[in-house]
Amino acid sequence: MIAIAILTGVVTGILSGLLGIGGGAIFVAAGVFFLGVPQHAAQAAAIAAMIPTAVVGALKHHRNRLIDYNHAPYLAVGIILGGLAGAYIANITADVVLRKLFSAFFALMSIQMFWSSYRQDKKARENKPAGTE
Repeated sequence: MIAIAILTGVVTGILSGLLGIGGGAIFVAAGVFFLGVPQHAAQAAAIAAMIPTAVVGALKHHRNRLIDYNHAPYLAVGIILGGLAGAYIANITADVVLRKLFSAFFALMSIQMFWSSYRQDKKARENKPAGTE
């Protein structure tokens, strides 16, 4: 079980770095399907696992002077309020419903991303000068 958890972390890290996606989505799906973790616990673990990553990322961006401290406090308040509301709603939602919501959200995101990339590709082909294939 420990080996599967470590492998899940490695694969999550690789896919997150390669695709530029949040590892939480992969972590939750892998936790539920490969480790047999309930949806609520998988989501909570994914959030907890993001804490060190967020701290390291924030420090790195601070050192590179990329954080706009004029807006950061307002974003933080919104994130805290949204996180509290989301956690409350998740805790009162049945596991099977939460899993369906999680799946539906990522299915919709996948469709939107596919459609967007299709449109960009089509636009690029239309704007390509003739004879440059």
